[in-house]
Amino acid sequence: MNEKDEVVSGEEYEECTFVHVPHDLSLPMREVKMKVVKKKDRSEDALVDYLKPFFSAISDNVDFSLLKDNATRQLGLSSSAPTNVSEDALKAVANQGQVEVFCLVHATPSNKFKAINIYLDEIGMLKRLPLNKRASEYAFLAGYNPRPNFYGDIFIGRLVTKPYTKNVDFKLGVDTSHNCSWLKNATMENLEYQTALNSITGRTNDVQPAVDGEDGIAKVEKDGLYSWTQTEDEIEIVLPLLLGENQLRSKDVSVKFLPKKVKVFYLGKEKMSLDLYAAIDPDGSTW
Repeated sequence: MNEKDEVVSGEEYEECTFVHVPHDLSLPMREVKMKVVKKKDRSEDALVDYLKPFFSAISDNVDFSLLKDNATRQLGLSSSAPTNVSEDALKAVANQGQVEVFCLVHATPSNKFKAINIYLDEIGMLKRLPLNKRASEYAFLAGYNPRPNFYGDIFIGRLVTKPYTKNVDFKLGVDTSHNCSWLKNATMENLEYQTALNSITGRTNDVQPAVDGEDGIAKVEKDGLYSWTQTEDEIEIVLPLLLGENQLRSKDVSVKFLPKKVKVFYLGKEKMSLDLYAAIDPDGSTW
Protein backbone atom coordinates (compact mmCIF):
# COMPACT_ATOMS: atom_id res chain seq x y z
CA MET A 1 0.00 0.00 0.00
CA ASN A 2 1.37 3.45 -0.92
CA GLU A 3 0.75 6.96 0.43
CA LYS A 4 -2.28 7.45 -1.78
CA ASP A 5 -4.00 4.29 -0.52
CA GLU A 6 -6.47 4.28 2.38
CA VAL A 7 -8.48 1.59 4.16
CA VAL A 8 -12.14 2.44 4.93
CA SER A 9 -14.63 -0.09 6.34
CA GLY A 10 -12.32 -2.94 5.47
CA GLU A 11 -11.95 -1.85 1.82
CA GLU A 12 -8.77 -0.42 0.37
CA TYR A 13 -9.13 2.84 -1.54
CA GLU A 14 -6.77 4.70 -3.83
CA GLU A 15 -6.82 8.33 -4.86
CA CYS A 16 -6.67 9.74 -8.37
CA THR A 17 -7.03 13.21 -9.86
CA PHE A 18 -8.93 14.65 -12.82
CA VAL A 19 -9.55 18.18 -14.10
CA HIS A 20 -12.69 20.31 -14.11
CA VAL A 21 -12.98 22.60 -17.16
CA PRO A 22 -15.71 25.26 -16.70
CA HIS A 23 -17.52 26.59 -19.76
CA ASP A 24 -16.99 30.10 -18.40
CA LEU A 25 -13.61 31.22 -19.73
CA SER A 26 -13.21 33.64 -16.84
CA LEU A 27 -13.08 30.72 -14.40
CA PRO A 28 -9.87 28.70 -14.01
CA MET A 29 -9.61 24.98 -14.54
CA ARG A 30 -9.10 23.08 -11.29
CA GLU A 31 -7.77 19.72 -10.24
CA VAL A 32 -10.20 17.40 -8.42
CA LYS A 33 -9.43 14.31 -6.35
CA MET A 34 -11.57 11.21 -5.89
CA LYS A 35 -11.17 7.97 -3.97
CA VAL A 36 -11.90 4.68 -5.70
CA VAL A 37 -12.12 1.17 -4.28
CA LYS A 38 -8.87 -0.58 -5.16
CA LYS A 39 -9.48 -3.82 -7.05
CA LYS A 40 -8.00 -5.60 -10.05
CA ASP A 41 -11.24 -6.96 -11.49
CA ARG A 42 -12.77 -3.58 -12.23
CA SER A 43 -14.47 -3.26 -15.60
CA GLU A 44 -16.19 0.10 -15.27
CA ASP A 45 -14.99 3.70 -15.40
CA ALA A 46 -15.44 5.00 -11.83
CA LEU A 47 -15.63 8.63 -12.99
CA VAL A 48 -18.97 8.04 -14.76
CA ASP A 49 -20.80 7.26 -11.51
CA TYR A 50 -18.75 9.78 -9.53
CA LEU A 51 -19.85 12.69 -11.77
CA LYS A 52 -23.58 11.86 -11.97
CA PRO A 53 -24.47 14.00 -8.92
CA PHE A 54 -22.71 17.01 -10.46
CA PHE A 55 -24.76 16.86 -13.66
CA SER A 56 -28.04 15.98 -11.90
CA ALA A 57 -27.64 19.11 -9.76
CA ILE A 58 -28.25 21.28 -12.84
CA SER A 59 -31.25 19.35 -14.17
CA ASP A 60 -33.84 22.04 -13.43
CA ASN A 61 -33.05 23.94 -16.63
CA VAL A 62 -33.97 21.15 -19.06
CA ASP A 63 -35.95 22.20 -22.14
CA PHE A 64 -38.49 19.40 -21.91
CA SER A 65 -39.82 20.02 -25.42
CA LEU A 66 -36.38 19.12 -26.82
CA LEU A 67 -35.98 16.22 -24.39
CA LYS A 68 -39.40 14.87 -25.35
CA ASP A 69 -38.53 15.10 -29.06
CA ASN A 70 -35.33 13.17 -28.37
CA ALA A 71 -37.17 10.49 -26.38
CA THR A 72 -39.82 10.21 -29.10
CA ARG A 73 -37.17 9.61 -31.79
CA GLN A 74 -35.47 6.96 -29.67
CA LEU A 75 -38.80 5.19 -29.27
CA GLY A 76 -39.18 5.16 -33.05
CA LEU A 77 -42.26 7.39 -33.08
CA SER A 78 -43.00 10.23 -35.46
CA SER A 79 -43.11 13.72 -34.01
CA SER A 80 -46.90 13.80 -34.53
CA ALA A 81 -47.55 10.41 -32.95
CA PRO A 82 -49.05 10.33 -29.46
CA THR A 83 -46.64 9.40 -26.70
CA ASN A 84 -47.09 8.53 -23.04
CA VAL A 85 -43.73 9.98 -22.05
CA SER A 86 -44.70 12.46 -19.33
CA GLU A 87 -42.74 15.50 -18.24
CA ASP A 88 -42.36 13.92 -14.78
CA ALA A 89 -40.77 10.81 -16.34
CA LEU A 90 -38.41 12.97 -18.40
CA LYS A 91 -37.50 15.02 -15.34
CA ALA A 92 -36.74 11.81 -13.44
CA VAL A 93 -34.32 10.80 -16.21
CA ALA A 94 -32.64 14.23 -16.12
CA ASN A 95 -32.36 14.08 -12.32
CA GLN A 96 -30.36 10.86 -12.54
CA GLY A 97 -27.44 12.74 -14.07
CA GLN A 98 -26.52 11.45 -17.51
CA VAL A 99 -22.76 11.28 -18.12
CA GLU A 100 -21.45 10.99 -21.67
CA VAL A 101 -17.86 9.94 -22.34
CA PHE A 102 -16.03 11.41 -25.35
CA CYS A 103 -12.69 9.75 -26.04
CA LEU A 104 -9.98 12.29 -26.86
CA VAL A 105 -7.26 9.62 -27.09
CA HIS A 106 -8.01 5.93 -27.48
CA ALA A 107 -6.13 3.34 -25.44
CA THR A 108 -3.45 1.70 -27.61
CA PRO A 109 -0.28 -0.36 -27.06
CA SER A 110 1.90 2.69 -27.77
CA ASN A 111 0.33 4.69 -24.90
CA LYS A 112 0.25 1.62 -22.63
CA PHE A 113 -3.53 1.45 -22.96
CA LYS A 114 -4.15 4.81 -21.31
CA ALA A 115 -7.16 6.65 -22.72
CA ILE A 116 -7.89 10.35 -22.21
CA ASN A 117 -11.62 11.08 -21.90
CA ILE A 118 -13.90 14.08 -21.71
CA TYR A 119 -16.85 13.58 -19.35
CA LEU A 120 -19.83 15.79 -20.12
CA ASP A 121 -23.52 16.20 -19.46
CA GLU A 122 -25.26 13.94 -21.97
CA ILE A 123 -28.23 16.29 -22.16
CA GLY A 124 -26.26 19.52 -21.86
CA MET A 125 -27.70 20.88 -25.10
CA LEU A 126 -31.24 20.11 -23.90
CA LYS A 127 -30.46 22.11 -20.77
CA ARG A 128 -29.35 24.94 -23.08
CA LEU A 129 -25.96 25.05 -21.38
CA PRO A 130 -23.35 27.37 -22.96
CA LEU A 131 -20.72 26.04 -25.34
CA ASN A 132 -17.46 24.99 -23.74
CA LYS A 133 -14.81 26.42 -26.07
CA ARG A 134 -11.86 25.06 -24.10
CA ALA A 135 -13.20 21.51 -24.41
CA SER A 136 -13.68 21.93 -28.17
CA GLU A 137 -10.12 23.20 -28.49
CA TYR A 138 -8.73 20.12 -26.72
CA ALA A 139 -10.65 17.89 -29.13
CA PHE A 140 -9.36 19.87 -32.12
CA LEU A 141 -5.77 19.57 -30.89
CA ALA A 142 -6.33 15.83 -30.48
CA GLY A 143 -7.15 15.58 -34.19
CA TYR A 144 -10.93 16.06 -34.33
CA ASN A 145 -11.80 18.37 -37.20
CA PRO A 146 -14.24 20.11 -37.29
CA ARG A 147 -14.26 20.88 -33.61
CA PRO A 148 -16.96 18.98 -31.70
CA ASN A 149 -19.37 21.02 -29.60
CA PHE A 150 -19.55 20.44 -25.85
CA TYR A 151 -22.14 22.09 -23.63
CA GLY A 152 -21.63 23.19 -20.04
CA ASP A 153 -18.79 22.28 -17.71
CA ILE A 154 -16.77 19.19 -18.57
CA PHE A 155 -14.14 17.03 -16.90
CA ILE A 156 -11.04 15.38 -18.33
CA GLY A 157 -9.61 12.17 -16.92
CA ARG A 158 -7.20 9.35 -17.74
CA LEU A 159 -8.31 5.71 -17.82
CA VAL A 160 -6.15 2.58 -18.06
CA THR A 161 -8.01 -0.22 -19.88
CA LYS A 162 -5.54 -3.13 -19.69
CA PRO A 163 -4.87 -5.50 -17.97
CA TYR A 164 -7.84 -4.15 -16.00
CA THR A 165 -9.77 -0.87 -15.85
CA LYS A 166 -8.32 1.77 -13.56
CA ASN A 167 -8.71 5.54 -13.22
CA VAL A 168 -5.28 7.17 -12.93
CA ASP A 169 -4.05 10.73 -12.46
CA PHE A 170 -4.76 13.49 -14.97
CA LYS A 171 -2.96 16.54 -13.60
CA LEU A 172 -3.62 20.25 -13.90
CA GLY A 173 -0.74 21.97 -15.70
CA VAL A 174 1.36 19.05 -16.89
CA ASP A 175 -1.64 17.42 -18.63
CA THR A 176 -3.69 20.52 -19.51
CA SER A 177 -0.98 22.44 -21.36
CA HIS A 178 -1.55 22.58 -25.11
CA ASN A 179 2.05 21.40 -25.51
CA CYS A 180 1.69 18.34 -23.28
CA SER A 181 2.90 14.97 -24.51
CA TRP A 182 -0.47 13.22 -24.75
CA LEU A 183 -1.83 15.94 -27.03
CA LYS A 184 1.25 15.80 -29.26
CA ASN A 185 0.79 12.05 -29.72
CA ALA A 186 -3.03 12.04 -29.86
CA THR A 187 -3.51 12.04 -33.63
CA MET A 188 -1.08 9.17 -34.26
CA GLU A 189 -2.45 7.11 -31.37
CA ASN A 190 -6.03 7.57 -32.59
CA LEU A 191 -4.87 6.51 -36.06
CA GLU A 192 -3.22 3.46 -34.50
CA TYR A 193 -6.52 2.60 -32.80
CA GLN A 194 -8.49 3.02 -36.03
CA THR A 195 -6.02 0.90 -37.99
CA ALA A 196 -6.29 -1.90 -35.42
CA LEU A 197 -10.09 -1.63 -35.52
CA ASN A 198 -10.09 -1.87 -39.31
CA SER A 199 -7.90 -4.97 -39.08
CA ILE A 200 -10.33 -6.62 -36.66
CA THR A 201 -13.29 -5.86 -38.89
CA GLY A 202 -11.47 -7.07 -42.01
CA ARG A 203 -11.36 -3.64 -43.61
CA THR A 204 -7.60 -3.12 -43.77
CA ASN A 205 -6.72 -0.41 -46.32
CA ASP A 206 -10.40 -0.09 -46.99
CA VAL A 207 -12.16 3.25 -46.74
CA GLN A 208 -15.91 3.38 -46.59
CA PRO A 209 -17.31 5.13 -49.65
CA ALA A 210 -18.78 8.48 -48.83
CA VAL A 211 -22.47 9.01 -49.43
CA ASP A 212 -24.23 12.19 -50.47
CA GLY A 213 -24.38 14.58 -47.58
CA GLU A 214 -21.23 13.18 -45.90
CA ASP A 215 -17.48 13.69 -46.19
CA GLY A 216 -17.89 16.93 -48.09
CA ILE A 217 -20.13 15.45 -50.81
CA ALA A 218 -23.12 17.76 -51.08
CA LYS A 219 -26.60 16.31 -51.37
CA VAL A 220 -28.85 18.46 -53.56
CA GLU A 221 -32.50 18.77 -52.58
CA LYS A 222 -35.67 20.10 -54.21
CA ASP A 223 -34.27 20.47 -57.74
CA GLY A 224 -31.30 22.53 -56.63
CA LEU A 225 -33.09 24.81 -54.15
CA TYR A 226 -30.42 23.96 -51.59
CA SER A 227 -27.70 21.42 -50.78
CA TRP A 228 -26.36 20.08 -47.50
CA THR A 229 -23.43 18.23 -45.99
CA GLN A 230 -23.04 16.89 -42.47
CA THR A 231 -20.61 15.44 -39.96
CA GLU A 232 -21.36 13.68 -36.68
CA ASP A 233 -21.60 17.04 -34.94
CA GLU A 234 -22.93 19.59 -37.40
CA ILE A 235 -24.80 20.15 -40.64
CA GLU A 236 -24.07 22.77 -43.31
CA ILE A 237 -26.81 24.01 -45.66
CA VAL A 238 -25.99 25.98 -48.83
CA LEU A 239 -28.69 28.02 -50.57
CA PRO A 240 -27.78 29.59 -53.96
CA LEU A 241 -29.28 33.02 -54.60
CA LEU A 242 -29.86 33.96 -58.27
CA LEU A 243 -29.31 37.69 -58.23
CA GLY A 244 -28.83 38.58 -61.88
CA GLU A 245 -26.77 41.74 -62.06
CA ASN A 246 -27.40 42.61 -58.41
CA GLN A 247 -24.54 42.31 -55.98
CA LEU A 248 -25.09 40.18 -52.90
CA ARG A 249 -24.68 42.10 -49.67
CA SER A 250 -24.61 40.37 -46.31
CA LYS A 251 -27.03 42.90 -44.82
CA ASP A 252 -29.63 41.82 -47.39
CA VAL A 253 -29.59 38.27 -46.08
CA SER A 254 -30.97 37.05 -42.77
CA VAL A 255 -31.33 33.58 -41.30
CA LYS A 256 -33.68 32.59 -38.51
CA PHE A 257 -32.85 29.45 -36.52
CA LEU A 258 -35.67 27.69 -34.68
CA PRO A 259 -35.39 24.42 -32.70
CA LYS A 260 -36.69 22.35 -35.64
CA LYS A 261 -36.70 24.79 -38.55
CA VAL A 262 -34.34 27.06 -40.49
CA LYS A 263 -35.65 30.05 -42.47
CA VAL A 264 -33.61 32.08 -44.96
CA PHE A 265 -34.65 35.59 -46.08
CA TYR A 266 -33.30 37.80 -48.88
CA LEU A 267 -34.37 41.45 -48.99
CA GLY A 268 -37.07 40.58 -46.49
CA LYS A 269 -38.54 37.79 -48.63
CA GLU A 270 -38.47 34.20 -47.43
CA LYS A 271 -36.35 32.12 -49.82
CA MET A 272 -36.43 28.84 -47.89
CA SER A 273 -38.16 27.28 -44.90
CA LEU A 274 -36.56 23.96 -44.04
CA ASP A 275 -38.06 21.53 -41.52
CA LEU A 276 -35.30 19.68 -39.66
CA TYR A 277 -35.36 16.00 -38.76
CA ALA A 278 -34.07 16.65 -35.24
CA ALA A 279 -33.91 19.61 -32.89
CA ILE A 280 -30.89 21.91 -33.03
CA ASP A 281 -29.48 24.50 -30.66
CA PRO A 282 -30.41 27.88 -32.21
CA ASP A 283 -27.88 29.71 -30.03
CA GLY A 284 -25.07 27.45 -31.29
CA SER A 285 -25.97 27.92 -34.97
CA THR A 286 -24.30 30.40 -37.31
CA TRP A 287 -24.49 31.54 -40.92
